[in-house]
Amino acid sequence: MARALSGSDRRIRRVLVCLRRGKPGAVGVAMVLRSIFAQAGVQARWVSESGLARAKRNGIDAVVVGGGDGTMLHAAQATIGWGVPLLGINLGSLGFLTSVKAGEVGTVLPEILRGRYGVSSRTVLSVRLTGGRQAWSALNEVSVGPQAGQLMVRVLVKVGGEVLSEYHADGLLVASPTGSTAYSLSAGGPLVSPRARAMVLTPVCAHAMAQRPLVVGEQEGVELSLSPGEPMAVVRVDGKKVGNLKRAGTLRVEVGRPVVRLIHPAGFGFYGLARQKLGWSGAAGVER
Repeated sequence: MARALSGSDRRIRRVLVCLRRGKPGAVGVAMVLRSIFAQAGVQARWVSESGLARAKRNGIDAVVVGGGDGTMLHAAQATIGWGVPLLGINLGSLGFLTSVKAGEVGTVLPEILRGRYGVSSRTVLSVRLTGGRQAWSALNEVSVGPQAGQLMVRVLVKVGGEVLSEYHADGLLVASPTGSTAYSLSAGGPLVSPRARAMVLTPVCAHAMAQRPLVVGEQEGVELSLSPGEPMAVVRVDGKKVGNLKRAGTLRVEVGRPVVRLIHPAGFGFYGLARQKLGWSGAAGVER
């Protein structure tokens, strides 16, 4: 999925730029970006987060996003189907989806604009509530959690049409490989390479200790429904509430067809990012 690209045919000449307003350092980064674009002869159109989805994509080589993972998720949702890669500049703290630090923009971005970069293609989850026309795409995860006033939720899970288990937990996540570094990781789920077309079932604080995270294959759709007696549950896609799962409903999650493409510096992909963000040390952490 991730491959190094180089050469004049990979030069980035036209970009959309979307910076998260109010983030510390955003003004300084904007000034640096304007200078770099001017020196490189890059045409840049600046849009707000709310205006990104309405922006014209014709002729755009990349979307430059400044912020944290939340801003990147918003940008990914707004541009799914464009086929245009996203370059994330980290103005937040951890930032697994942002591969360029704010302090590195002056040295890293000119190289990327010249065509020295890699692209990581990330699978997207297709999410649908049966019995209706509601459907969404998730880059990170879809979650089912208790409604207001409830502490836990009981969810029946089928994988590939076969009953797996009933989860009694604070919530249940179905995460993509990209989402394995987000909420799922915090809930005890495994890291999964973005090359894997798979999904991760991760219970949040499960009542039964034996219910552990599970990795399922791309051909095995996951179906979630409520246990008898469970009134309703809240459905969130990439952290945003999108609807409710009711007694008679079923939430189906599959590996979708669209992909989100993320730009990263040449020679620095998912494992280098994981090593950096998680502070892994030892001999394997030495740059070579």
